[in-house]
Amino acid sequence: MEILKKVYALYPTRGLKCDGCNLGENYYGDEICNLYHPQHSLKIKVCAKNNNVQEECKVCRINLPKMYYYCSICDFAIDLICVKKEVKKEIGDSKIHEHPLSLVPEMVSFTCHLCQVLDDRFPFVCNLCDLSFHQYCAESISEINYSCHPQHPLKRYTRVPSRTGGKCCLCGNKLHNVFYHCSVCNFSVDINCVKKPPPFSLHHPKAHEHPIILMPQRSFVCNACGMDDDPNPYFGIWDGIELEGISETNIELKSYEVVEEGLIKHSGHQNHVLKLKEESDGDDEGIVCEACVYPVFCGPFYSCTECDNYILHQKCAHLPKKKIDSFYKMEITLFPCDKMETILGLCEVCQHFFQGFRYTTKDDITLDMRCGSISEPFFHESHPHHPLYIDFSGNKTCKACGDEATFILSCQECGYFLDIKCPFLPNKVKHKYDKNHFLFLCYGKDTSDQYLCEICEEELNSEKWFYRCDECCITFHIKCTLGDLISLKQIVDAEPIKLEVIRNIHMTRLVCDVCHSRCHFPYMLKCSSPLGVDTLCSLQCFRQKYFHKMTPLYELSIDY
Repeated sequence: MEILKKVYALYPTRGLKCDGCNLGENYYGDEICNLYHPQHSLKIKVCAKNNNVQEECKVCRINLPKMYYYCSICDFAIDLICVKKEVKKEIGDSKIHEHPLSLVPEMVSFTCHLCQVLDDRFPFVCNLCDLSFHQYCAESISEINYSCHPQHPLKRYTRVPSRTGGKCCLCGNKLHNVFYHCSVCNFSVDINCVKKPPPFSLHHPKAHEHPIILMPQRSFVCNACGMDDDPNPYFGIWDGIELEGISETNIELKSYEVVEEGLIKHSGHQNHVLKLKEESDGDDEGIVCEACVYPVFCGPFYSCTECDNYILHQKCAHLPKKKIDSFYKMEITLFPCDKMETILGLCEVCQHFFQGFRYTTKDDITLDMRCGSISEPFFHESHPHHPLYIDFSGNKTCKACGDEATFILSCQECGYFLDIKCPFLPNKVKHKYDKNHFLFLCYGKDTSDQYLCEICEEELNSEKWFYRCDECCITFHIKCTLGDLISLKQIVDAEPIKLEVIRNIHMTRLVCDVCHSRCHFPYMLKCSSPLGVDTLCSLQCFRQKYFHKMTPLYELSIDY
């Protein structure tokens, strides 16, 4: 280029870094047009070696090198690398917006609709919805499988939690706006590392005889240079032995087989055929699902064609027999309850007692069927716009009940949190206080109106979830409606204590022998021991008085 000869002496060389572009031999014209600045042509500028460039590239925001393009009319400059990049004028297949997004090739202020960060250049806009996005936000997807972290999927985050350390685990750069994160391993990568990941494996026979594998986030001393300043080493780790019995794919096995339309055989009730029904007798409050132990008030559900009392909700009957659980990333197997000996369990995730179907690992980690059925991304009708993901980050307040929980389902777009138990609350129930109508689950209302619970007659927080009768316009606390014994049934015989779940249908409310309050919950726990008989209103009261006296939970069985 003639312009270079005016400033520099040019001569052939090798092994040196170009101060102009860092690339090498690519030819650049003296004057060009660029889609980031279509209104004017850009001219090349070459600075003397002893002159420092104080400006930044308007595209990548990095300090300009000695040679760059600039507009002689506007305050616009772009480095040689960004000049060579392909410029997208439209994003027509965005996963975050239903309409095409068009580039605005101007330095204009906007707030990105996804990450809510204010910026001053080159937005992609939807002309129909009047929304603006960063290009990398518009092109992002909610979840990726990443070559440098193959054990878990990475989920898109638009806020930087404190637990991440605020840096990309690969390049060490500060995390901005949108990045991807594994909450199980606390592994984060920025957009640049997502687009251009380091190679997962290397094979350099002169340096090491075996292939070496990237193992991020590990302290080590390099065997080549002796330094310990990089947390992302490569190891030679293959021993030539194939691993058997390790599932390479997340294939879910069905727990039932279809006999014909509307008829199935289920692994938990193998000797008889189950028939699909759309409606149930709403007056029969004693029917419960064998899997989740929740009452069956309405369809669809499966009923045994030969047994009178074997019922499964349709969604419970369709639970997979084997799957990879979303909490421990281990293979779990569904075990049904047995009529002769049914275990009373304690779920490892939600720490709730339960009966009915359970998922178990080979190491005897037990999950109730609700926690075991959770898969990511998790969708719930209370938050239809965004998916939810398991979050291990610590105590968060549940939007549904207001309780704090350690294991939560979190929306990474807007900070919506649900604890593990609330998404599985029944949508439609019956209660003795309104025998003629169903009560429907409401996901909170933003209103200044005052609500009272029909059962306890105390104020009800309308921003939290509650049950409501649309016919009578009356409302109920969830706990007053269901209690916390809804996941238990029948009798548990665990010497020296015998437990029995009884319905609270007396004309006068019974008094709990622990908290001494008159119980308004639908079920109570009758506990018989050599010391006498106690009637308890909740599992909280049961834990307080009896938990330390009982046999380990996995040894308890139900006596039918």
